Amino acid sequence: MKDNVKNMIMLAGIALMVFLSFHIWFRYETDYKIMFIERVESQDGRTAVIFQMRGEPGKSFFADGGQTEPTKGRVIVKRDGEEIRTEDFSVLNNEVALREENWDVEFYSAGVEIALYHIPLSETAGEEDPENRESGVVREEAERIRVCYDNAGFSGYSEEEIISEITARYDGRASYLRTENGRYYFQADGFEFSAADDFYMSDDYEEAYFGFLAREFSYDHNRITEFEKELNEQGQAVYTPVVGFHGRQAGEAEAFSNACCDLVEELQEIVGFDRIGYFEGEERCYFDLAPYLEGGRMELYNALYLAIEEDSMEVWKNENEPEKAPEAEEEMPEVWKNYDADCFYTKKDGTQLRMVGVDRAAGSSFYVLLEAKNGVSVSVVNRDPYLGHGGGAMWIDFLEDEKIGFSCLSYSGGNLGSLYRTQDGGKSFEEITWPSANRKLPDGSLYNPFVMPDRVWEEEGKLKMLVGQGPNGDYYEDSVWVYGLYESEDMGRNWSYIGTKEGKDTRE
Repeated sequence: MKDNVKNMIMLAGIALMVFLSFHIWFRYETDYKIMFIERVESQDGRTAVIFQMRGEPGKSFFADGGQTEPTKGRVIVKRDGEEIRTEDFSVLNNEVALREENWDVEFYSAGVEIALYHIPLSETAGEEDPENRESGVVREEAERIRVCYDNAGFSGYSEEEIISEITARYDGRASYLRTENGRYYFQADGFEFSAADDFYMSDDYEEAYFGFLAREFSYDHNRITEFEKELNEQGQAVYTPVVGFHGRQAGEAEAFSNACCDLVEELQEIVGFDRIGYFEGEERCYFDLAPYLEGGRMELYNALYLAIEEDSMEVWKNENEPEKAPEAEEEMPEVWKNYDADCFYTKKDGTQLRMVGVDRAAGSSFYVLLEAKNGVSVSVVNRDPYLGHGGGAMWIDFLEDEKIGFSCLSYSGGNLGSLYRTQDGGKSFEEITWPSANRKLPDGSLYNPFVMPDRVWEEEGKLKMLVGQGPNGDYYEDSVWVYGLYESEDMGRNWSYIGTKEGKDTRE
C-alpha cells in the first residue's frame, strides 16, 4: 500500500514538473521570446528604429483562428548608438508574424514618429488605403509613437534649422522670405508657402502649389478654378478642382467641357484628382473622372457635356422663380415718349407693348417695356424686362390670354439669344432656358446648334417653340436647314427638345 502511494506521489511530481516545464516554455514562446524583425535608419545614420516581435503569434490555448489574439512587438529607438526609448505594443495581425507593413517610420529634426497598423483578416488591397495597393495589404492605424531626441520634449526649432530643413526638403527650390505671426514664409517657383515651428515642421507647400496651378489655369481660360481640399479616412489631403460655370447661355456647356478637358490634360497627373466639381454651395455637383482617364479627349468631353447639361438644367429649375410684379406703374420720363421701339406687341384693344432701348453700353441696348396708346408711349410697364442684361430686343409676343408672353434678347453681337417669359402681362419677367439638342459635330463632339429663340405658340394644349441657329449656324439635316423644335407642358417655364423643323436660312 505504501509503495502504491509513493509511486502515485512520484508520478504526480513528474507530471507537475512536466506541466511547469511546458508552462514555462509556452510562456517564453508566447510572451518572452524576442525575434528581430527590422531596423530602420535615418538618412544621416544617427537614428535607428528597431522592431522586434515578442513571442510567436497564434500560440494560445484560447486562440480561435480569428482576430482575438494580438501579435506583440517592441520598438527600440536609438540615437547616436544610445537607447533613448523602448516601448511594447500589440497589433491585430491575423495571428501571423510582424512584418514591415505593420509600421511606417518618419524621421524629423526633433525626433521620430512611428505609426503602427493593424492588418485585418482580408489582405485584399482596396479603397481604404490607396498607398498600400502595391503591397496588396489593407491597413488600419492602431497607434502612433512619437519620440523626441531631447528627453525634455519638443521645445521648438531655431530659425536656421527651419530654413535649412525646408530648403533641403524641396531640393533648393524654396528660398526664405520672412517670419510673420509665428510662421516662416518661403518663395518657390512663383508662389509663396509657409512652414510652422512644430515637431513635424509642417508646411502648406502642396496646398499653395495647387492653388497657384488653379490660378494660372483660371487666367489662361478666363474661368474661376480652385482646388477644394478634404481629408480622407486616413487623414490624407485630397484635392478636387472646382471649375466655374458661367450659366446656361448658349455655348457655355461646350466651353465648360473643353475647359475641363484642358484641366485634366494639364493638371491631373500633377495633382492626382479623380473628380471635378462645379456649382456653388448646396448645388455643388461632382463628375467622376475614373471611367474616362484612359480614354480619349472626345469621350471625356461628351460625358462632361451631358453631365453639365443635366445638372445645370436641374439647378436652373430650382433657382429661377418669377419675380414679384411691382404694385403700381411707375412714372415715365417725358423723353421716352418719342423713342422708337425695337419690337412691339399689339393687344386686342389696340394698345401696344413696346420694347424701347433707353440706354446703350458697349454696343448693347438696355430696355424698358412701355405701354403706348394711339402710337404714343404713355406709361412704364417694366423698367428692366431683361433683368439687367443688354443686347438687342428681337421680338415680344403673347398667348391668347395676353398675360403669358415671351420675348427674345439677342447678345454676343447678335449671334446668340435669350428667352424671357412673363405671366402678368409684362410687369415681371424671368429668364427661361431650353435643353441642348445634343447634335454632333463632324469630329463627334456634342453641341447645341439651336441658340436663337424664334417664336412661341400654343398648339393642342401645349406650347411649341422654334429655336434658330443664329447668323453663324451651319447645321443641316439631309441638306435641309432646320430649326430646333421644343415643347412645354407647363406654359413655357420648362422645355423639352422634340426634334427639328425645316425653316428658312436667315443668313441668306
